[in-house]
Amino acid sequence: TTIRPPIVAIMGHIDHGKSTLLDYIRKSNVVEHEAGGITQHLSGYEITIPYQGTTRGITFLDTPGHAAFTGMRERGASAADIAILVVSAEDGVKAQTIEALHTIRTAGIPFIVAINKIDKPGANIERSKQMLAEQEVLVEGYGGTIPWVALSAKVGTNVPELLDTILLVADLEGIVGTPSKKAEGIVIESKLDPKRGITATIVIKDGTLTRGQFVVAGNALTTTRIMENFLGKTIDQAPPGTP
Repeated sequence: TTIRPPIVAIMGHIDHGKSTLLDYIRKSNVVEHEAGGITQHLSGYEITIPYQGTTRGITFLDTPGHAAFTGMRERGASAADIAILVVSAEDGVKAQTIEALHTIRTAGIPFIVAINKIDKPGANIERSKQMLAEQEVLVEGYGGTIPWVALSAKVGTNVPELLDTILLVADLEGIVGTPSKKAEGIVIESKLDPKRGITATIVIKDGTLTRGQFVVAGNALTTTRIMENFLGKTIDQAPPGTP
């Protein structure tokens, strides 16, 4: 077994900065000339960051936030190893926050609280912590053990700390993969491409998928003809943690 990139889903209220956080992480950690190449249809991307003297990967799933996507979000959370619950320091816990929390708890995965928008004049971190405590989410230093980071996704304050916290949680959880195994993963979405036929976005949770291998999902069976990474580059192998 080897350490693999943890797969992370960002959850929470639609206006609390989920997309801003994903965008900031993507722009600041994917090389500029490559960032332009990120295929928008692929609902996942991988970053590499320096961590404790080495280089480590993190894979993010970009799950839609609209209410119609609740089923998709629940799949997104179970496809993930770790969730990030984004809570606005201005607005605190909202109905969608509670809904996201329920999804995370149903998936049974560890999560990190990201208290966002600390750059706003109305930001009140303590009140957000109090509102979380009312939902039985007790963060570190507030009677509990759930890790949390106060940040601004807009200007990037403390985003590196969040990334470090993700890897810390991943190591505590013992998230590893066995590259020599046959691939196992989760289909995030699939569609019929007019030029290419059926295409699917898959995240590999364990094992390695090699081009030409057969893939089974439910009662569907196919051979992998073309595999692309999140930058749209053709790859022959997808090791554990690859979107």
